[in-house]
Amino acid sequence: MIILLVVIIGAPMFIIWQVKPTEALNLDYKEISIPSKIAEIVKSRKLEVQLTEQDINDLVKKQLAEHQVLPHDFRLEGAKLTLNGSNLEADLNLRWHDKLPISAKMMFTLAYHSPNMSIQHVSTSVKGTKIPSEWLHLDPIVFSIEDHLPLLIGVKNVVFEEKAVVVQLKALR
Repeated sequence: MIILLVVIIGAPMFIIWQVKPTEALNLDYKEISIPSKIAEIVKSRKLEVQLTEQDINDLVKKQLAEHQVLPHDFRLEGAKLTLNGSNLEADLNLRWHDKLPISAKMMFTLAYHSPNMSIQHVSTSVKGTKIPSEWLHLDPIVFSIEDHLPLLIGVKNVVFEEKAVVVQLKALR
């Protein structure tokens, strides 16, 4: 009877200890500095802007901050993003039912379909265990890159590189 009681009490405590976040993450971000990006264009003499991994981190964190409430009573509390071409790996701190803190890893793909950039959720895992998409699936997040550009400048194309995204620009008439 005592062993059964220890298992009944110990198992949930072990699971809670296993899934709790090990790193403090937040959703703080900086707005991308348009003047510095325009200076970059002038220096390179090319109509393109390179968005670094940090720039992408800030853009995506801004979008995630606007979508903190997730399905099935999960809430997003923090994120750290790693860019790998058009794939984006997100280490996330979640909270379930406003009580249980959970560390999760989500995989996303980035795509550009004029005039919008989309972030598509691919999969979620907790401590290496893949979570069924029915439990936690995010709708695609879509935003316009052109909203961050000065008037009369548009996006011609977007190229995904290993640790950066190159936005090729065009002059609008």
